[in-house]
Amino acid sequence: MRRTLAIVNPASDNGGTARFWPKARRVLEAEGVSMEAAMTKGPGHATALARRAGGDGFEVVLYVGGDGTANEVVNGLMEVPAAARPALAALPRGTGGDFPASLAMVPGPEAAATRLLGDRERIIDVAASSFTALDGTQTRRFFLNIADAGIGGYVAERVNRTSKVFGGFASFLYATLAAFWTLEKPQATVTVDGETVHRGPATSVAVCNGSRFGGGMLMAPDASPDDGLLDIVIIGDIGKLDLAFNLPRLYRGTHLSHRKVHAFRGKEVHVHTVDPAPLEIDGEHPGMTPFHVWVESGALRVVV
Repeated sequence: MRRTLAIVNPASDNGGTARFWPKARRVLEAEGVSMEAAMTKGPGHATALARRAGGDGFEVVLYVGGDGTANEVVNGLMEVPAAARPALAALPRGTGGDFPASLAMVPGPEAAATRLLGDRERIIDVAASSFTALDGTQTRRFFLNIADAGIGGYVAERVNRTSKVFGGFASFLYATLAAFWTLEKPQATVTVDGETVHRGPATSVAVCNGSRFGGGMLMAPDASPDDGLLDIVIIGDIGKLDLAFNLPRLYRGTHLSHRKVHAFRGKEVHVHTVDPAPLEIDGEHPGMTPFHVWVESGALRVVV
């Protein structure tokens, strides 16, 4: 099989991956997977490991962790020249797991072994973005799945500083309801491919390469990560009762018919807000608006 590096985040899944990995590795090796492994030691380490993997001749990088780990790994892989860039493989753990769910990946080490030993790959797009980091500097970051300007930033910040012992669905649902209760909706101007599509209050401006986020919310049910386009879903000025009644529709993907929800497609998105609004990018809260996103078509091979 191809030379593979496993990048393992022991802190993912509320620390459970540290206990999970030794057993999972035994399963992978029993199935015939040969690999080297590296444990991450803190934020940003997975990015450095993935970047180094390309230069060291690895052909596949397997991430073991959640969507935040996947995001860090992809940011490292995207710094590797395309001709030497390893393929991405997943053994999903963590609170969300929305990126592998968007690609219909079965969880568990047995399923990961089947993927690694097979020869199926999918070439997908990667979203590139620039925004203001939490330290005030201008930052560029890639993402695989979904970014959100508005309530998503508050939700990600709340989820990541509280216990996730009850799992992704409950953690994100509680954080969404709690954040919305005190949310001050940003006054946003959104342009898609140079055309202004929204001006006014916005509960959420979701820029989607994949379809699911927030522990299973089907934000962009028609999004495809290999069509060269971003799906933009704007939830306007909705009230608390409106959210409570319609939140189940968000999990089913039937919310797009709501009169205050609008969907667009394009290759480039700008989100400007009167006051800085928090961002959520692949489950993390790395910064604030203004937010610029564009699509890098066919930039990554994923083992499926």
